[in-house]
Amino acid sequence: MGPLQDTSLEQGFAEEDSLDRPLTHRETAELSFAFCILWFAANWATNASLAYTTVASSTILASLSGFFTLAIGAFLKTESFSTIKLISVCMSLMGVALVSESDRGGNSSAGEPSAPPAPLWGDFLALLSAMFYGCYTVMLKVRIQNESRVNMSLFFGFVGLFNIVLLWPVFGVLHWTGIEPFELPSDTRVIWMIGVNAVVGTLVSDYLWLLSMLMTSPLVVTLGLSLTIPLALLGDIIGYGRVLGFGYWVGAGLVLAGFFGVNSVALTEQDPDEEDREEEVAIQQAASCATAAVAASVLIAEERDPLVQPFSRSRRASRASRSSSQIR
Repeated sequence: MGPLQDTSLEQGFAEEDSLDRPLTHRETAELSFAFCILWFAANWATNASLAYTTVASSTILASLSGFFTLAIGAFLKTESFSTIKLISVCMSLMGVALVSESDRGGNSSAGEPSAPPAPLWGDFLALLSAMFYGCYTVMLKVRIQNESRVNMSLFFGFVGLFNIVLLWPVFGVLHWTGIEPFELPSDTRVIWMIGVNAVVGTLVSDYLWLLSMLMTSPLVVTLGLSLTIPLALLGDIIGYGRVLGFGYWVGAGLVLAGFFGVNSVALTEQDPDEEDREEEVAIQQAASCATAAVAASVLIAEERDPLVQPFSRSRRASRASRSSSQIR
């Protein structure tokens, strides 16, 4: 091989080593900071949209995160675009829309305002939250690649630190300016609900979400999160005896079909990096087998050729004497 080929091989091995090595503390902190800002913006936009538009509209538009995840992932080469994936995302979105409409129809007597104060602004905030979600999900997949490269405890520890240092002081500013007064809950049950939600609904769920995203793909996890909507209404059926219409069951079936459709595509796809590693291992094994075959053929030729036997025996004797001297 020429010098240019050797240089390209060395660069390829260096890039592969950089993808396999764990993230340093500094890299983990920088990634946690970027995730913290985007994650806060996505959650703030989702909750703020509920004050201006209906719950159904906010839920449906937030479910467009599947489209953003697929588009951004395909652009950054973390997702391979296919027709089945697009159809699965559309099915999931239609299913969420049907479930949300079924939920709103069941709660029509509960007094939800018929005319939201600023529906366009609320819809824009819900759409913005979907875009932020797609951004930070694909960003984590691009930067981390696989679960072996990141220390989960260190990553979420940095996220909590940046939340306390950078985002919590905003509460004081909003309170002093009178935009949003800050007060503690007066009911003990509310405090317990907030604590349980912080542990189960935020810490544990985000940990499992990140782990599953690194083990599968951003799109699979995004459509998997859409399952929480029909499952939440199923909890109302079991816990409160609520009766839901035909639209709910059709919508839940569409969400499930979209999720399993994306999973079927993900199972048939293979990571290009994994294919490269398997090819490299096969080449190394073939090279070692070829070397062993050449060495064996040389030994056989030395044993069969009478002219070569004295030289081969003298070489083996000299090797044995050198090894014995090294042992001494």
